[in-house]
Amino acid sequence: MSDRALTATAMALRDQRRRPLVLILLIVVPAYVITRSVAETLPTPRRIGLPDGVWVTTTMRDLHGAGMGGFAIAFVLALVGVFVMQSALQGDRRLVVAGFRPTETVMARLVVLVAAAALVVAVSALVTALNYTPKSWPPMLAAMVLLGLIYGSIGALAGAVLDKLAATYLILFAVMTDIGVVQNPMFHSAPGNGAALLPGYAPARVMYEGAFSASFHATGELLISLAWLVVLATAVVLVLRRAVAASG
Repeated sequence: MSDRALTATAMALRDQRRRPLVLILLIVVPAYVITRSVAETLPTPRRIGLPDGVWVTTTMRDLHGAGMGGFAIAFVLALVGVFVMQSALQGDRRLVVAGFRPTETVMARLVVLVAAAALVVAVSALVTALNYTPKSWPPMLAAMVLLGLIYGSIGALAGAVLDKLAATYLILFAVMTDIGVVQNPMFHSAPGNGAALLPGYAPARVMYEGAFSASFHATGELLISLAWLVVLATAVVLVLRRAVAASG
């Protein structure tokens, strides 16, 4: 990374640190949502299907323990994606005018998004561990990271084409519909027709596989998750680079 890229990254991180709402989102929101959801859910029996075709009997409380981390991460990082994109559109154009390459400013914003993902995943995993023990942690953690980066990218794209309020409403609706309802085994024992078309389908299937199965049979879903991430991240890079270069 060049000196200018490091400078742009440091400036981008300072820009987000000056926003107290960001730290509240990254730490307080996932901790509260996960803990409160698990505590207030009754241990009602629930039978669900896993990606390997196996059906398991668990409880509604354990389903909240397994899934609320992914929901909180997706929602928080989608909002952070909006903030990162809005900050870039406001400030990074000036850096380009001052002589920075668009690629250097884009790299800085991506570092901020990845750093935010690392923090919120760490907090969510810790709080989840205090309330629920999955059968296998690696798929759970992989799914949390993928959900966060996928929806962080979606939030960034929303922030590029909409104002902050409209983008916030859009990602709230998207996360609630996709992760909170369509992919949620509390509402559907197995995802229905059309669920696979949504970005949360594959990482959610990986997450519940890790939560309730000691063996891993969701390789296909993992690859689909990675494909979603590559496509969305590429779109974010192209849109952001074009936007900040427009005044250069």
